[in-house]
Amino acid sequence: MSTSQSGSGFSAAPWDEADQVLQLTEAAKEPIALPITTRRRRGYTPDMQDPRASVSLHDDDGVLRWVYEPPPSQALRGRARRASFFGFGLGDALKTFKYQDIGPNQVTQGLAALDGLLTPDRDLRQWRRSATPAASGPLQAAGLPPLVPVQAPQLAGRTLLLVHGTFSKSEMWFEQLADPDNPAGQALLAQWRKTYGDNILVFDHPTLSVTPWINALDLHRQLRGVTGPIDIVCHSRGGLVVSWLLRLAPVRVRQVVFVGSPLDGTSLASPYRLRAALDLLANVANALSRAGAAASTVFPLAAGAAGLAKVLGKTLRLGATLPIADAAVALVPGLASQQRTDNNAETQRLFAEAWLVKPALAAVTADFEPNVGQPAWKFWTRFRNPGLQALNLGADLVFPGPNDLVVDTDSMTFFGAAPRGVVQGAPEVLALGKSATTYHTNYFRNPEVVGFIAQRTA
Repeated sequence: MSTSQSGSGFSAAPWDEADQVLQLTEAAKEPIALPITTRRRRGYTPDMQDPRASVSLHDDDGVLRWVYEPPPSQALRGRARRASFFGFGLGDALKTFKYQDIGPNQVTQGLAALDGLLTPDRDLRQWRRSATPAASGPLQAAGLPPLVPVQAPQLAGRTLLLVHGTFSKSEMWFEQLADPDNPAGQALLAQWRKTYGDNILVFDHPTLSVTPWINALDLHRQLRGVTGPIDIVCHSRGGLVVSWLLRLAPVRVRQVVFVGSPLDGTSLASPYRLRAALDLLANVANALSRAGAAASTVFPLAAGAAGLAKVLGKTLRLGATLPIADAAVALVPGLASQQRTDNNAETQRLFAEAWLVKPALAAVTADFEPNVGQPAWKFWTRFRNPGLQALNLGADLVFPGPNDLVVDTDSMTFFGAAPRGVVQGAPEVLALGKSATTYHTNYFRNPEVVGFIAQRTA
């Protein structure tokens, strides 16, 4: 498939990039030696000796579906079983990734490897004016100094800390704020430099193989040498990392701005909806790419969906027509911690008692409403429609209400149930309301959001 749009309305660009960055497609090893009786069967082709499994994107009446298929030699064992299991009846594969199969006992290693590709840098980095200009990347493109690894920084005075979300890395902040088409973002970077000097830190952390509270412990250890007041801006799952930091550690945090954070979890991480969630992310990435959205806002969604489809394809039986409970979400610590369920032990404990630190809190929320009249967004009602009753559509339902494509809107301002909420009084909230242009991965391109953050970090 080329990187151009196909006649079916499929945009291959984000999947080609995900394949390149995450190394989703792997070279074939030695072919499997099949018995002569198998090789003499009608319809036999040499491709059937390929030892690799695959996950593919298929068009199911306008909705993209992930389909897992085992190595062809395994599928040959039972055509009837294969037809009922691997989604026969779907259209031809639009994009396929072939790889050495990943079984349930290899999920942990697979997630760690995926984290390493999605977030290659780890721990604290500092944005120093005196650093040698970056050789490549968003900072170099904007003529900005790079992010420099720093161990246990010793910083006095006011400090700014930026914490990214799931499938992301700290370069995200500069990809959006330093964009030439984002003058408000460029002004914010200049303001930060004037206000904080070199006391600007970013925290890179694995988002799938590790829970937010473990990330928070790592962050606390690295912040011990920061003796001045800390201002934090966090996005998405980064808000949970920061919340656990405030819950567990006596850090000198003065204020926090949570942007699109799943403080009460996200329906996308429901243990009974993981297959539908991976399909949803694929459709969203495809729609945004077709609409011309910036690659940096599309890539995290495409890469996250494709990477998890590869790691969990066999375990989740992606594409199977047989109903199963997607309890495999428990195998992904970074997602399990974000379940929006009544029995999420982590969020229950996060708000079980007052946090050790109570800074000034602010939150940014959005309710993305695409134009479903546009062909690229017709799939949306299949995944977000509280009035759905038809069983064949209800199986796709991910979000029961307003959301920003990834997080439920009302979860973004949850700071504990009354009367034991950790916040005395409501946090300051910028509610963007319904929007067809602002969604989970592009908040920092919105001038209103940038202005809100600028006021709180002035």
